[in-house]
Amino acid sequence: MRRPLYVCFFLMSTFFSCDKNDNPSEQEREAKAIDAMFAEIESLVSNRTCNDSITWGFTSYGHKACGGPVGFIAYPLHIDTTTFLNKVEEHKNAQQQFNQKWDIISDCMGVVQPTKIVCKDGEPVFLYTE
Repeated sequence: MRRPLYVCFFLMSTFFSCDKNDNPSEQEREAKAIDAMFAEIESLVSNRTCNDSITWGFTSYGHKACGGPVGFIAYPLHIDTTTFLNKVEEHKNAQQQFNQKWDIISDCMGVVQPTKIVCKDGEPVFLYTE
């Protein structure tokens, strides 16, 4: 007689389990979408060789809950910069709206803007002083 109880318990635990990975919250889905937006932005500039720093620019990305950018990203000037910068701006706006909607708190630390880019071993590197 005990066997049906085990089967019943197993079936109930299977049907009523609430694994977060199986059913992410709206906030988690929105955060993943914002992360995916930034991954797309990074993919547009990754694997680009930096040979001459004059052919590279940089822009801020993201939006901290307290205001200001999350960081800076370098990009080669020979890509479609209009599309790239539009995607960066869309990401910034989406992150700002997300932060407001979900009352996100950040560290509120200011991010220092680089002064220029140099190329080291084929990679763009930010410099912060002249």
